Amino acid sequence: MSTELILKIVIGALVAGLLAVGTWWARKHPNRSKEYPERLRLPKVVPLIGWLFLGLGLLMMLVSFAYAPSPLGARITAVAIFLAGLAFVLMYRNWYVAPRAHDVAFRTVLGKEHVVPYSDIAHYQVQVMKGQPILTVKSVNGAKLRLNIRSFNVATLMTAIDFHKVTGHWPARADEVGGGPEAEKYPSGN
Repeated sequence: MSTELILKIVIGALVAGLLAVGTWWARKHPNRSKEYPERLRLPKVVPLIGWLFLGLGLLMMLVSFAYAPSPLGARITAVAIFLAGLAFVLMYRNWYVAPRAHDVAFRTVLGKEHVVPYSDIAHYQVQVMKGQPILTVKSVNGAKLRLNIRSFNVATLMTAIDFHKVTGHWPARADEVGGGPEAEKYPSGN
């Protein structure tokens, strides 16, 4: 075995280990808003990647536009990396979900806020995509929430969905939803 191959294997194992530890830590310590603790946000690695791409894209743009004979592909790549970084930063700034006892509030990546009472849910579905359970909720007014239920603790929403499956109607304000032993059916590590 060559030294190069051993070095590649070691670096690959280190990167995989760091990703696994980072994923485990992010699930155990959800990113909550300081102003509104009930709001769950995207992991903190999202803005870090965004700022890294912004800086790298800006540096590449300075280099590619400063030299006259630089190819058009280098300029396009630099702008694309910069815009991708900007998208990551804006996505982190805008998106949140706040499941509550009788409704779920959320803001999309584009910044549009919605509050959907459980009684206004027209359709819901949990499907497994790439080994992860993805919940899709659509309201009667067209608002759509889609998220990984392992990454975000939406136990109150899942309990309300179970209540709807059993009784055929959504829980009223007087019904007890969330908390208790039902909430432990949907552990997300949070």
